[in-house]
Amino acid sequence: MGAGGNHPAMTPAASANSKPVPSAAEPSEGGGGNPENTQPALSSSAFPYTAQTLASGLNVPWEMAFAPDGRIFFTERPGTLRVFEEGELRKNPLLELPAPFISEGEGGLLGFALDPAFEDNGFAYAYHSYRSDSGGVENRVLRLSISGSKAGIDKVLLDSIPGDANHNGGRIKFGPDGYLYITTGERYEPELAQDQESLGGKILRISKDGSIPADNPFRDSPVYSRGHRNPQGLAWQPESGVLYSSEHGQSSHDEINIIEAGSNYGWPLIEGDEAGTGRGEQMKLPLLHSGEETWAPSGMAFITQGPWSGELLVANLAGQQLLHVSPGTGDKKPSAEALFQGKWGRIRNVAEGPDGTLYVMTNNRDGRGSPGTADDQLIALKPNWK
Repeated sequence: MGAGGNHPAMTPAASANSKPVPSAAEPSEGGGGNPENTQPALSSSAFPYTAQTLASGLNVPWEMAFAPDGRIFFTERPGTLRVFEEGELRKNPLLELPAPFISEGEGGLLGFALDPAFEDNGFAYAYHSYRSDSGGVENRVLRLSISGSKAGIDKVLLDSIPGDANHNGGRIKFGPDGYLYITTGERYEPELAQDQESLGGKILRISKDGSIPADNPFRDSPVYSRGHRNPQGLAWQPESGVLYSSEHGQSSHDEINIIEAGSNYGWPLIEGDEAGTGRGEQMKLPLLHSGEETWAPSGMAFITQGPWSGELLVANLAGQQLLHVSPGTGDKKPSAEALFQGKWGRIRNVAEGPDGTLYVMTNNRDGRGSPGTADDQLIALKPNWK
């Protein structure tokens, strides 16, 4: 369940240098509300951004994407695709997913990504939970067509991804290679993560039309890596193109992993900094793990502009913070510090916009938080360095 390996940027697993966080009420996405903010005040010189709330009263927002024309698309877990445009939240959603879509527990409308050629073809991609013909919960990836103020389902690219009320994964991102990467959970069936034939507990890689890339590590399979519990973050280091992922541990031992094609990240055989082998192969160890703390890490983004360029931010749900991660290079070990601990409650996602603004989504209405009157929120961190 970790990530490691022989990549030059890797260092031995290390606990992050962050303040203690509350224990999770449940071992999946963590619990808790809004504890007293123990994060020291950050001066403008120490923190190169200024926070501003853009939208409030959102319904469990999960993912966002930035269109070339300035629109910000975002999903809400109960099944709506919304738009923030010209400084305001549009009242009517672009799309409300119809049956067999369902939103139960951690399931619903989760990941979302715009086609790299969105400006020309209007395509976008979404990951959502649905009721299968057998009555169970599964997840699938859709291609959507967006035109003006409306969106519709164009094609189902991949379905029958194991799902349940918990551990659905759900992040989808286009990599620098133009392929679509997908995180999936093991729906509380740990053995799925090691089952090569199952799509659960994996990171998947497919083409924009749903076909399997010829250079995938396993022939005729969308599986890119395995041995994951509930990965929810994907981000590529801009200079190296190396893929990072965040993953929920079992109550603690949450992880930030470096993902290598075909590798096994160990769950349920190992987690955190445990070393071990299984099925004749070496399990990968994490770049960072939370030790006995609980982060419940979700969305993540590398910063590409300003004084923190090259640094990684990771949204934490149970940890109720942003992790500011220095990945480490050469002899320098990776490290992390907690930002905004407890200030906004549960943080689902963080992303960098085209102009260097950072965007943060809260998830205090997801059933595990203590929502305030403004929740949930979309918050902008405006650069001070421009």
